[in-house]
Amino acid sequence: MIIKRAKTQGFCFGVAITVKKAEEAVERLGSNVTTLGHVVHNPQMVAQLEAKGLKNASTVDEVDTEAMFVRAHGLPVEVLDKAKERGLTIIDATCPMVTKIHVQAEKLRDEGYKIIVVGDPNHPEVKGTLSHVPGAWCITSADDVAGLPRASRVGVVVQSTWNGPGFTEIVRKLSDKYYEVRAINTICTDTKNRQSEVETLSREVEVMVVVGGKTSANTKHLAELAAMNGARSYHIEGPDELEAAWFDGIATAGLMSGASTPGWLVDRVADRMDELARSPR
Repeated sequence: MIIKRAKTQGFCFGVAITVKKAEEAVERLGSNVTTLGHVVHNPQMVAQLEAKGLKNASTVDEVDTEAMFVRAHGLPVEVLDKAKERGLTIIDATCPMVTKIHVQAEKLRDEGYKIIVVGDPNHPEVKGTLSHVPGAWCITSADDVAGLPRASRVGVVVQSTWNGPGFTEIVRKLSDKYYEVRAINTICTDTKNRQSEVETLSREVEVMVVVGGKTSANTKHLAELAAMNGARSYHIEGPDELEAAWFDGIATAGLMSGASTPGWLVDRVADRMDELARSPR
């Protein structure tokens, strides 16, 4: 069996920075640092960091350490303000692409645009963005445009890992409704590349294996795209989940990962896929 691997593998740029900062933080502070929410949507990396002493909490009130770690998604302004009021040392590992969205949204607001954020309102990144531009509207599809209030000028940004209905179609609908629309496509390059690659690769293989945390929205969407483009798709977190029956009679299989999946884990999955394909049954 031939295993075709996507070109874009392992951590994305933002997650790589976050993990490095988290590792540096626990090396320096041991168990005296807490993150709000897991640093990455990957159980293996979460376990490694916890073993080194990194604690996890759901709210600022639960933080009982000297330092609070801010993961790649960032945090709402009010949460950061509360942490500062408590005197916590803030280790900010917000992805630069997410920070860019905050800056762009604030700039559009200052220029007089009503801000629209395209994304999942329950996603931590989007919650953070909305906190930077209070009163902004959040929509998830072109169908939502009809229900928006009147305005003369609207400025649009989009969740960096957006994988919902087409951003282009949403902007077109907004342009039909409003006199002036300024849209900034803030979907990160890594997200675009992975989605483009899975669409191409899944047409070249019979089976596609996508490696990443089950809570990772971007990984889940990659598996969905693979299935939509003709491959039998499996979303797994590690090599132990692979089943030999998946590869019976298969000549070509694809392999790719979500943005929060370390490269070494993808290598282990590739090795196990090869073992299963070669083992007699």
